[in-house]
Amino acid sequence: MQRLNMRILYTIGLCFVCFIYSVNSFGNNSKTILLLNPQDAITQQSVCWFDDKRYSEGAVIVMANLKVICAAKKPHHNNSALSWLMLDDKNEIIYPKTPKTIRVN
Repeated sequence: MQRLNMRILYTIGLCFVCFIYSVNSFGNNSKTILLLNPQDAITQQSVCWFDDKRYSEGAVIVMANLKVICAAKKPHHNNSALSWLMLDDKNEIIYPKTPKTIRVN
């Protein structure tokens, strides 16, 4: 019985030591890198993202041999989200076709 109690105390002590070392190791991590400034997220309008970089409205880039522009997804809405849209040979935006729907009243 005394041997069993010693094993239990030894196991609990070992778990406690492991816990202390693990908590201490989390506290010694290198400096955290902030990828997005919270103030920028609040004050800035919509942006387009590509390759971990932010692009503003009107930015033109080449993506997989296609020329794309950061533009409003729905141009008729004032507060539309920005999206990457393809450009044709004349540098005009190709908007995605909206699917035809049947409405039943």
